[in-house]
This record gives sequence, structure tokens and C-alpha cells, in this order.
Amino acid sequence: MAILHSNLETDLRLAAIIEREIHALLTDQASLRTSGAISFMGDVSGMGSDTMRVRYAGLDGYDSFSATAAENTDVAETSLTDASADIAVVRAALRYDIGDLANLTGVPGADVDPFRLAASMVGSFDQYFNALVGDAIDSATEFVGATTVNLSVDNWFAAMAKLEVASVPGPYFAILAPQQMADLKQSLRSENNALQEMTATQDLMKIFGQGFVGNFLGVNTYVSTDLNTANAGNDSVGGMFGDGALGFAIGTPRPLAGAGGEVRAAGTPVVVEFQRDASAALTEIVGHAYCGVSLLEDSRCVQIITDL
Repeated sequence: MAILHSNLETDLRLAAIIEREIHALLTDQASLRTSGAISFMGDVSGMGSDTMRVRYAGLDGYDSFSATAAENTDVAETSLTDASADIAVVRAALRYDIGDLANLTGVPGADVDPFRLAASMVGSFDQYFNALVGDAIDSATEFVGATTVNLSVDNWFAAMAKLEVASVPGPYFAILAPQQMADLKQSLRSENNALQEMTATQDLMKIFGQGFVGNFLGVNTYVSTDLNTANAGNDSVGGMFGDGALGFAIGTPRPLAGAGGEVRAAGTPVVVEFQRDASAALTEIVGHAYCGVSLLEDSRCVQIITDL
């Protein structure tokens, strides 16, 4: 009988060899947390509460002067308008367990090991944060678009108009689902006016992938796969908003005394700890983060609800 690879797989050949580098599965790795579109409102650590309250007062032109009936007319008091918005910081966590045998048989420096799992938790937290941003946008009152109808240039101008009518100061930001971005580009192709000739339009038509995709008509635009859906999952809920519309707060755990198995990723509130389950020969990798995102001022944000 001929010596064939298929015959040797039982004892002398491997069914498959493993390529030396491990690759991450496809996921949206963009971070809205570091985009500048969401305002950082502070850290609740050591503040006596798990909730950050953002205070507002009607100052700097909110109330206008008015002419008096006569030069000696007594002026009535104007009550100061005030409001507040709360950001509740809650715990989010992720845990992986890896067995010793799985760890020791891995390809050194190019496989899934406890330290690689710990490093990946920063990206996992950012996706969780993006979803919180989607929830905050979903709570806005105003919206443009129509269910099961593609996002168009008209919707874009309608969202800008709502913000401008509400006297929302810039800069403006927009976060869209990937399909919404694709539909906007398709709509731009059908425009037969000066809009097509703008440099910003030409830049927007390029493919950027995840995260920031360009500034279109003065709106810094981002794409995220973590936004909410509406109308039984038929529509995406994107949004356009002014600076200060959305804010987030974090809680930074205090360093644990003698916690040699603790890792803190720079620039994030993520804390990762290693814990041994000796009887099961397992290493537990547990990530913690304390964060909250809120819509701070409803009038500064407009939902963009269009076909998924």
C-alpha cells in the first residue's frame, strides 16, 4: 500500500500544524473612551459616593435683561435656573480560567497564556464602554430618520439642524453603526451639487475601518459596532451631539497591599488579578473596572434611527 499522508496521521503525522503566531478574531477594537467625544467627568474614588453629579446653572446669558416700565420701576427677582445629571459608577468584570497543561504546551510568546489574556481585557473593557455610550445615546429624546429607511444626507442635515436650532455649541460629534456609514456614503454618491466637490466629502468616501472616519461638514464622525438597535432589531440607533452631551466617570480601586498578582493597564481603569485554584491546576484571570456613562443634557443630542 502506498505511503500516504492520510495513512500516517494516526501515528506519524499531525492532522494539522499550528501557525506560530496567534491572531485575534475579528472584532471592533476602536475605543470611544479615548476619542474625545465623551467628556470625562471625574473619578469617584475617595469621594464618599458611587455617583458623580454634574451640576448646571442658567448663567452667562441664559436669562436676559429686559427694559423696565420706568427708570424707577422696582425690578422683580429672576429665579436662577438649575439642573443636574448623575453618572452612576458600577462594576464590570471578565474572567478567564486557563489550565496548567494548556498553558505549558503553548507556543512561547505566541499563544494564549495568562498574560496575553490579561492584556486583552483592556480591549474587552473598551467594547463594554462603547455599549454604555450606545445606551446613553438611546436615551435622547430628539431623533431623525425613519424605520427601515437608509441613512441619507437629508438625515444628516436634519440632525445638524436640530442641534443648531437648540443653540448647541460645537464641536459636534456623530457615532454611527457601520451600515449607517455605508448608507451615508451611498447617499453622497447621488448628490449632484457642490457637496460632492468638498474635500471633506471626498475624504469620507474613503474606507477607514474602525473608529474615527473623518470630519464631515464640521462633525467629527466615528463608527462603532456596539450601538443599540430599535424597532425589533430592524434599525440602528446612532447619534449626533454637541460637546458635553455625554459624560463618563470612573472608579479606581486602591492598590491592594501585597497583591503581587495585580496588573493595572496604564490609561484605563481596568485592574486585572491572577488567582490560583491549586486543586484544579487552574489560573484564574479576573478583570475589574468601575465606570458609568450618561446623557448629561438631552437637548445636546439627537438620535439617528435608520435601517440596520
